[in-house]
Amino acid sequence: MDIPNVSRRHALAALAAMTTMGSLPARAQAYPSKPVRVIVPYAPGGALDSVARLFSLRMAARLGATFIVENKPGANNIIGNETVAKAPANGYTILFAGAPFALNTALGIKEPYDVLKDFAPVMLVSSTPVIITVNPATPYRTLADIVAASKADPKGLSFATAGVGSMPHLVGEALRLQSGANLTHVGYKGSAPALQDAMGGAVPLFFDAYTPAGVQVAAGKLRGIAVASPTRLRPLPNIPTTAEQGFPGIVGEAFQALLVPAGTPRAIIDKLHEVALAVSREPEVRDRLVQQGYNILASTPEELTTYVHREINRWTPIVKAAGIKL
Repeated sequence: MDIPNVSRRHALAALAAMTTMGSLPARAQAYPSKPVRVIVPYAPGGALDSVARLFSLRMAARLGATFIVENKPGANNIIGNETVAKAPANGYTILFAGAPFALNTALGIKEPYDVLKDFAPVMLVSSTPVIITVNPATPYRTLADIVAASKADPKGLSFATAGVGSMPHLVGEALRLQSGANLTHVGYKGSAPALQDAMGGAVPLFFDAYTPAGVQVAAGKLRGIAVASPTRLRPLPNIPTTAEQGFPGIVGEAFQALLVPAGTPRAIIDKLHEVALAVSREPEVRDRLVQQGYNILASTPEELTTYVHREINRWTPIVKAAGIKL
């Protein structure tokens, strides 16, 4: 008499297990069922913001969902990053991170989160390299010219950037340390005033990204000397890389990456990655980004983790050797 009861219990348990397993894909397929917040740790209108809005719009269209971009600038990206680090790990809060995500650690900045533990990677979207430019009135046409001129002048040469601890600043310090050039950093509060002084001749060298530096090179208002990237920029094919000029170790690229809070279900991460990857392959998206000076990377989540590790390890010794303090 007990055998039928045992069999009945086993059958019910098996049915319950099958129901539970069947519900997992259903939950993944249901995501997202409400608006998704995309946190951008910069003010509106900048390079990262434009990429974030482009991808948010296209990802939302592919998912049939609503993506709401929220700009949370301040504290070298810490405010925006912390918002995501402390958000529920359910896929409804996404971080569109920039270079400070890794550089802050290299700079020794105390943060209320651990970039290697409190975030889950989705995709390294793109990067934009630092461009080394000079005022057209100067005689410099190569990195060797700049190094030689700086050593010949007791006062050396000054290079302007958007601020202390920025990627262009670190590239300038790397060049100084590796070449022995007599270079002095002039950190501005943003790219606009630094660009204005460079074009006006107040400072001879200007290190920045394609926007705004590359745009002014194309317009003839600055002279491009080198691109701190493994490959040349497609919009400026005549500007050689740092490696081509004898400095293969000087690679400095601001990056744009998608991350979510640690603990987010892998099914959701995979879905976000799949959609972001599809967007990165859209011809219209690729053409737009390439023409704006971006390199399309479209990495796996694991490759993004490796990239962040590498950036921290690349710049930490430069920061220490240069004595950079924020």
